[in-house]
Amino acid sequence: MEDDDEEDGGLFNIEVSSADESANESVKVPRDFQSEEDFQRQRAAWRPKIESGELWKTLQLPIDNPSKPESQTMLHAIEELYFFRRYEEAAQVIAKVLRGQLDAGFRKVVVGYEERCEARISKMAKDRS
Repeated sequence: MEDDDEEDGGLFNIEVSSADESANESVKVPRDFQSEEDFQRQRAAWRPKIESGELWKTLQLPIDNPSKPESQTMLHAIEELYFFRRYEEAAQVIAKVLRGQLDAGFRKVVVGYEERCEARISKMAKDRS
């Protein structure tokens, strides 16, 4: 009996196939495929994103245990205000964000921006004096 197993490939030489699998393989489209028609439709609808420092207005704050996309949106709003040197407004948004229950890592990043904004506000006040 052992000789028969060795000739046939033994227990580990099992080939499983299905008629459904072979039918799907011939029609399978690559994940990154896009038809020319779809591309032209997407191209016609595309508009550049213009950042004007108003992303913070879309936030409903405070948010308890925000999802990753919500966290990213809050962080982008803070960064946008910081980039436009609107430190006081960024500090106000940060205060609202920090009122919610946040993940420790995300809280640390937000507190870092809070410290940077406070430093910039202090520097601007000194420069005005």
